[in-house]
Amino acid sequence: MNNINAIRKMAAKARIFAGLFLICIVLPSLASAFVDHLPEVGQVNESDNNDVPIHVSTVAHFSEKQVKEALIRRAKAVHDLWANFRYNDKNAAPEEDAAPVTPTPVDPPVPVNPVPVDPTPNPVPAGYPGATQGQPVAMGYGGAPITQNPSDQQIVPEQPGAAQNHPTPEEIKENRKHAGLQVGFYDYTCPNAEKIIKDGMTRTFGNDSSMAAPIPRLLFHDCFVNGCDASLFLDKTPSGARVEKLAPSNGATVRGFELIDEIKADLEAECPGIVSCSDLLVYLSRDAFVVSGVPYYDVPGGRRDGMESLEANVLGNLPLPDSTVDKMIDLFKKKGLNEEDLVVLIGAHSIGVAHCFSFRYRVDDPVKATMVDPRLAGVMKFTCTSPMSTLAFDTTTQYKMDSIYYKQLSGKRALLESDGLLNEDPRTKDFIQKFGDDEKGWFTKLGKAMNKLASIQVLTGDQGQIRKQCRFVN
Repeated sequence: MNNINAIRKMAAKARIFAGLFLICIVLPSLASAFVDHLPEVGQVNESDNNDVPIHVSTVAHFSEKQVKEALIRRAKAVHDLWANFRYNDKNAAPEEDAAPVTPTPVDPPVPVNPVPVDPTPNPVPAGYPGATQGQPVAMGYGGAPITQNPSDQQIVPEQPGAAQNHPTPEEIKENRKHAGLQVGFYDYTCPNAEKIIKDGMTRTFGNDSSMAAPIPRLLFHDCFVNGCDASLFLDKTPSGARVEKLAPSNGATVRGFELIDEIKADLEAECPGIVSCSDLLVYLSRDAFVVSGVPYYDVPGGRRDGMESLEANVLGNLPLPDSTVDKMIDLFKKKGLNEEDLVVLIGAHSIGVAHCFSFRYRVDDPVKATMVDPRLAGVMKFTCTSPMSTLAFDTTTQYKMDSIYYKQLSGKRALLESDGLLNEDPRTKDFIQKFGDDEKGWFTKLGKAMNKLASIQVLTGDQGQIRKQCRFVN
């Protein structure tokens, strides 16, 4: 260590001697050589008559004496510096004994006007709704993205101006509800997944237009019972208990399982063990609406499949044809949906049919019959030759999603008693009037409400499994 310090000191002395030699010997010689060539005040460049004359009246002029005096002063300052260096060098403590320098601690910056973020977890994009739009969320690739601990407060920067198209607080809250799900979830692991599902729906709808309506109904009956985990598809489970599809609210009134099986087989052939049955149902429900006239909307993916299905879970988790508005609102709120979502999703009855056992009783009850348009009552009596006979919710445009159904509700032409009651309650009546007059606005709300529905109690990450066949656990 002493040898290294000695070498360092010798190198420093050599650099100082070189500087003194340059300042005291070389520079004065150069200065004296160029004194006669310093520019004169008012000198003009006459090398070319066409050139613009350049006046140098603002350039400082120094005599040879002034230059030499300045150099001598500079040399003296260097000499004093060198003398001081030698004195300090002799009296300095050895480098090994020098006390360590302790850095001054610096407090972390304090954010200005911190705004706490609503910590409510929300399984979305943003857009989804999300979204997210998105919110954007890390890629899943068969595993859930890491999400913020909802118990931690976050600090968000000041909101940019509207010109930056920053999401509103309401949109941020909505997107947060879809945490763990992401639009384009299979873009890398199974790029053709959504196309395979869409093609299956398009092909089936072309052969049988009645097959669009049962698919969103499957989604609703699946998500409201045990979350969106495709438990409704299971024919049996390891426990051996009766499964959801055997419950009276399902049974013969739900269909579309064969289409699910067909598309799932296509997905497994394309990318085995990647796309869940629960995501398949959500994408297929969107496509069923699209082929029926609803504008395309993005759907986040990333759900995984449940491994249990119990008939006992169905009771009390699905609205009934004679449910009151209070019961429906209470049920929807338990699932994270509000009154507007209730009315928006009821609009899915624009397509599809109802079985006579769910509405025929209305015309036989003198009180309930007053809520049914007499012409519709006549059709009910004529059509319902058996409890399992069916009648279209909207006989005008049975296979087309439009706002006509809301106008029918306003005119007491609802098949189901529960639908008709929504037009009598002040909490929901205005929504029916609004969507009846604004079909485009209803379509926009429908996509958001469907994504909220499809985010109920989802399984993500390493929860559940990706079934190879939707009817059975692996």
